[in-house]
Amino acid sequence: MPSEPADSAVADRRLHPLSIFFGFAAQIPKLVLPGVFVLFSARSSQWAEWQLWAMLLLIPYTLVAVGRYITLRYRYEPHEIVIRTGLLFRNERHIPYSRIQNLDAVQNVLHRLAGVVEVRVETGGGQKAEATMRVLPVAAYEEMRRRVFAGKAAEAVAEGEAAESVPVPASTPERTLLRMPLHDLLICGFIENRGIVIIGAGFGLLWEAGLMDRLMGRWLRVNGPGGGLPEWFGGDAPGGGLSAAVVKAFLGQGELPLTRIALALTAFAGILLLIRLLSMIWALLRLYGFRIVRAGEDLRTEYGLLTRVVATIPLRRIQTLTIREGPLHQLFRRAAVRVETAGGGGGGDGEEESTAKQREWLAPLIHRDALPGFLREVLPEADLSTVEWRPVEPRAFRRHLKKSLIADVLIALPFVLMLKFWTLALLAVFIAWSVVAAHLYVRHLGWAVIDGAVLFRSGWLWRRVSVARFAKIQAVTIHESPWDRRAAMARVRVDTAGARGEAQRVDIPYLARDTARALYELLSGQAAQTAFRW
Repeated sequence: MPSEPADSAVADRRLHPLSIFFGFAAQIPKLVLPGVFVLFSARSSQWAEWQLWAMLLLIPYTLVAVGRYITLRYRYEPHEIVIRTGLLFRNERHIPYSRIQNLDAVQNVLHRLAGVVEVRVETGGGQKAEATMRVLPVAAYEEMRRRVFAGKAAEAVAEGEAAESVPVPASTPERTLLRMPLHDLLICGFIENRGIVIIGAGFGLLWEAGLMDRLMGRWLRVNGPGGGLPEWFGGDAPGGGLSAAVVKAFLGQGELPLTRIALALTAFAGILLLIRLLSMIWALLRLYGFRIVRAGEDLRTEYGLLTRVVATIPLRRIQTLTIREGPLHQLFRRAAVRVETAGGGGGGDGEEESTAKQREWLAPLIHRDALPGFLREVLPEADLSTVEWRPVEPRAFRRHLKKSLIADVLIALPFVLMLKFWTLALLAVFIAWSVVAAHLYVRHLGWAVIDGAVLFRSGWLWRRVSVARFAKIQAVTIHESPWDRRAAMARVRVDTAGARGEAQRVDIPYLARDTARALYELLSGQAAQTAFRW
């Protein structure tokens, strides 16, 4: 690689020469692998021809990778980084240091062997990375971090910001806030249950290779008298398979096949166990060595066994914070913490979007006892131990129960019509469950306003606590449906710059109209009085 003057900030830098190889390699999974499967076993000649011709696209992709290496230049100015690309159509981007939100680094096995890294420069003004540099030497990435953070610090001082809000250079001493040991990685995989994704990918590969018909033909007796079920599953039994036998038993035309049901349940349990085990392996590969460190006002997450990812989250750019606890989280006394930041929310290629989503899961798993201390570091105003939660309107139970009862009737009615009227007991079970669920749902609804933030909690099986900071509020809405107006109620919604989904939004339902109006005016006034800061 050509030598680069280290003493000149304005000297042009290049990508690493291996960027040509990595640019080419990035297209192999999209074009070469499908073509290889087609060569051996394609499902149709038309599809095979299309896949094989698609492989020829590697030639222009290679030329693009060479051209990108030759034409891409970047340099450091006193207040910005300048990136130039293009030969015929030239493009020059000026990115101020103060606008850079994240400097993410991705290293797979080949990157580490070659001593290079893929760098993504993200600002708060878009859903994609402002620039992706594939690839840079590790030393060049460290230099970029140092210059960007030093430039941000200088800009903050020039604008007269408080010293504690000034970003610091990467050389600032780091404090580890969270480190996930091996058993937490396995628990996280068990809870997340991503094994179904691995199984789905495996089925997709078998289908692409044309092997699914052979496997299913051996396992299932599709053309036999068993109604499409394997022999051990009762496929050779006259009259069809297990599902038909169960229905006939409910109709009083036969006995319930308890042995076959037990075998089916055992097989189903085995499949579920396999999915959980695969999910644990996935978490081990994906999150190995996961840790969160704090350097000044920045958080940096590092994780990955095969592909190592380093992502930066500036504390002052956190828009909302959400704590989630599902049934398994509660069983293992764990929680998951997610944050939303403006911009960089995915929308790029698959790897870029995956990195953005992983960054949003600030703590994929954390012990409940360690949660308060962790929150004090990330969001000091979110001290949940001192929050005085306010309940929703007491009549919310009756309103929520009505909606559940309507759904119960719609679900149970087809069973009553198709089977026997004694199945009305099913409706009774649904109603009892709805009463209990509605009571617990309303009981766990709550909201609070503290210094600098509004909080909302919901759920009893899947619990969620969301925190929205006043300084990040973009809009406050008071909403009344026809049923709300009839009951003199309303709901208050709070939107921030980083709220990309309903799950992250502070959305407080079943408030008395006067209470909703007072909360709306309070949050609107606080948002208007607080200067919005990216």
